[in-house]
Amino acid sequence: MLFLWSHCKLLEKGDEEMDEVEGIITLPEGHRYAMFGGGDDYPIKTYYEGVFETVFVVFHPFLVPKDDPTAVDRYVEMDKNEVEQQFRAITWADMRRRLGFDDIKRIDHALRTMIGALKPHAEDQEGANRIIEFCDRENVLPPGEGELSDLLENQMLRALLEMGEEWMWSGDEFCTERHLINIRETLTSDTWGMRHRTFFGHLHDWLMVPPWDSHFTLICGSRAWVEQVVERCELEGFYCDENTTINWSLFHRKLR
Repeated sequence: MLFLWSHCKLLEKGDEEMDEVEGIITLPEGHRYAMFGGGDDYPIKTYYEGVFETVFVVFHPFLVPKDDPTAVDRYVEMDKNEVEQQFRAITWADMRRRLGFDDIKRIDHALRTMIGALKPHAEDQEGANRIIEFCDRENVLPPGEGELSDLLENQMLRALLEMGEEWMWSGDEFCTERHLINIRETLTSDTWGMRHRTFFGHLHDWLMVPPWDSHFTLICGSRAWVEQVVERCELEGFYCDENTTINWSLFHRKLR
């Protein structure tokens, strides 16, 4: 259930004084084909039951310059095409090996620690420090959170076009507003050109949504459709099972 705070003005008959009354507006239930609203500990597949058959968790890659080391300093000013030209991906599997982590889950745990997304008792500060030190030493950019990786944007758009998609919707976190986007036009432009971070099919048959404070994106749809996207874009990640939650890397750790 979603709530918005509202300040309502009431004017009593014969009285010019206006009293401000604070109330709550309840939003209607969100459309699951356009958002993720299951909460941190709610199984992802259960949330999408009856809407999407399959969910794939796509890791946002680490980035390293192809040739020019100074590209790291200019990254925030680059458009999506420049990022694709200037950087290549380092997979989480490769980073796990380089960092000496036992499990790839620790990368997610450490990244969330780095952005202050966890309470102190649930943090992995030692793992976070290892990533920070490695990235500083090797001129590597860690993954961004809460939005699709810049390096994956054009790859996703090309895959969608190859699979016959022409239009898609973009929406905000709870899809209280949405815009219709032409995929080919967006691919040929220099910038992503969208302030929204959630994207879903024109016919509501697929969804790409990066949860807040997460360094991954959920790709949802039919099994065949999701498998095509994963194969065409050579995405790194895993398919959700019945128990996978947003806190998949912290399953055995008490968060509250």
